Amino acid sequence: MEYIMNKAFKNEDVYFDGSHYIGCSFTDCTIHIESLLFNYDRCTFSGSKFKLSPKLLMLQNVYSLLPSSFTRNSNVQASV
Repeated sequence: MEYIMNKAFKNEDVYFDGSHYIGCSFTDCTIHIESLLFNYDRCTFSGSKFKLSPKLLMLQNVYSLLPSSFTRNSNVQASV
């Protein structure tokens, strides 16, 4: 797994799979998640949205992996 530390992302498409983000900030980003092979720690999310692979939406606990400020009905979309 690739470690990405203390990086600021702004207005970007970010693909979480295969990476561990530590101390990063995500501002107005679209975060794509295709698998459960990612991690983050001490990151901040402002104005960002998550796009989840449709296969992940079937997993009941996938929402527990997202920041607590995101709920099932806001800022989370299925990828097409």
